[in-house]
Amino acid sequence: MDAPMAGPPRRRIGAWLHGLVGTFGRDQEREYGLQLDRALATMLPALGTAFGIGVVLFGAWDYWIQPERGATTTLIRLSLVLVGALGYGRWPGLPVAWRCVLIYGTHVGAMIFSSALLPDGLVLAMPAITGAMFPLALVEPRLHRLFLVVLIPSLLFVPLGATVMPGWIFASSMAIYLISLGLMAAVAIFTGRLRRAAWLAERELAYSARHDSLSGVYARGYLLELASHDVALAQRHGRPLAAGMLDIDHFKRVNDTFGHPAGDALIRELGRVCPAELRASDYFGRVGGEEFVFVMPETRADDALACAERMRRAVAAIRLPTPAGTLQCTVSIGVAMLDRSHADVDALLADADAALYYAKAHGRDRVVPASALRA
Repeated sequence: MDAPMAGPPRRRIGAWLHGLVGTFGRDQEREYGLQLDRALATMLPALGTAFGIGVVLFGAWDYWIQPERGATTTLIRLSLVLVGALGYGRWPGLPVAWRCVLIYGTHVGAMIFSSALLPDGLVLAMPAITGAMFPLALVEPRLHRLFLVVLIPSLLFVPLGATVMPGWIFASSMAIYLISLGLMAAVAIFTGRLRRAAWLAERELAYSARHDSLSGVYARGYLLELASHDVALAQRHGRPLAAGMLDIDHFKRVNDTFGHPAGDALIRELGRVCPAELRASDYFGRVGGEEFVFVMPETRADDALACAERMRRAVAAIRLPTPAGTLQCTVSIGVAMLDRSHADVDALLADADAALYYAKAHGRDRVVPASALRA
């Protein structure tokens, strides 16, 4: 019996294309595409201008081929390039993909139209017409976008070529054109794989720089950078902001009793359960061995203390099986509210740290507000 098919042909072809081009998950693919669009939008003014100038200057070639039609072909080139020049700049509501279609379609269309008016013009212009595909493949490696951009010039080239070229020359030119399309796709695939690898490496490097390697939460430097920004905004606009410091109780005893691998596992688990109690606008990071910080913009004291209490209970509920027995722990938390006495984020965290040490000195496994130290 024959082996069952791996799936419908369309699905198999799609999987083959994904493997050839390279692909990410949906969210990563969207983020990667947005980065490509931003880069392309930045390059279009310079690339489009250079392309347009080149197309117009090639009008001198028209005069050399047939002087009496040079003025007409130059006017065609100039008119279409000026229409395409609308795509050089940013227009509200006009995506960068359609700007590329406008620029490439009008500029290459100008080359095709003007060449078709000259004796053997399309044949002589073939190197320029096909050569324009390859810079495009370097700046737009996504195949579906690439073929969308070259669609209009291709549809224009076929009927004009069939009209002005002898049959065998048209057939040869079409073969060259199709081969160029295939080479363009190959260049785009190769470029796309390189750019995907570079994007992924850059993304992983940025993640490593911003996140703690053990717990997966924010690293100290990045957390303080975010906190400094949010504290400055809250001070400027008079908005509430809370910050807390959290420390694992008797962590040295945990390492001594259960071993350092168990201590590392506990830190990873704490980095999982505590951020789950925060909102999307809040953030949580590791600033020392067993010490963590959380920052809660737009949060008043009652809500901040309630959230800290939820984190304390979530950590107390952790049960980690180890060779030395089940590991569980408690945490002490100090919470400070931003006020006029805080010059910056360091002053705010100093108050939260003082409340944390007060919690440790008075029995541990508790949440203490910094305001209680002033009473």
